[in-house]
Amino acid sequence: SGVMLSKVRPLTDAASKLKMHDVILDVDGQPVGNDGTVLFRNRERISFDYILSRKFSGDVVPLRILRDGQRMEVSVVARPISQLVPIQQYDTLPRYFIYAGLVFIPLSQPYLHEYGEDWYNSSPRRLCQRALHWEAREPGEELVILSQVLQDRINQGFETLVNLQVKECNGVRVRNLQHLVEVVRAGGSGPLQKLLLEDNRLIVLQTKLAEESHVAILKRHRIALDLSL
Repeated sequence: SGVMLSKVRPLTDAASKLKMHDVILDVDGQPVGNDGTVLFRNRERISFDYILSRKFSGDVVPLRILRDGQRMEVSVVARPISQLVPIQQYDTLPRYFIYAGLVFIPLSQPYLHEYGEDWYNSSPRRLCQRALHWEAREPGEELVILSQVLQDRINQGFETLVNLQVKECNGVRVRNLQHLVEVVRAGGSGPLQKLLLEDNRLIVLQTKLAEESHVAILKRHRIALDLSL
């Protein structure tokens, strides 16, 4: 008896120890039933997640598995799940990057909560689904979005592109907000800044005009800093 793995999270210790279609036979010495439960009290049973929920970060969890017909034992280190979109943010300043009136932020659930108590239904549907279901594929990965457009002649027509994910900047895939800042500044010597958003929406800015407008936009909106990381 046991349960088959249908997925292994990439940024966990288990990623180097377990494989898809491994069958988990025991967790921390407790046999796992075909329904994914372990013995709890007397004749009661409970999901084997209960065992994992009692572990602290850094604890070693021994597992007995079945792989390709062979029984083997492995040990994995318990770690908090690395969320692509943070669920909570306490005692941290808002993070943003403003360029030519375009306001970029890393998506977070607190941002979606600004849509009200019924944020699950009232927030942008695609962002909500990504916040709840997407996982980070590499350390430090963030989902960067265009959250607002501080209107100016330089960004006229782009105000309808808010809440879209920034996929690339100047042909480089955007990994996180810090990376976006680096790519934009590295492209400052070129004639154009190109931002590719989801749905193949493209923002093209003349670098010289963007730099000139940038200072005026910050002054007009009384924004002291164009960057907070």
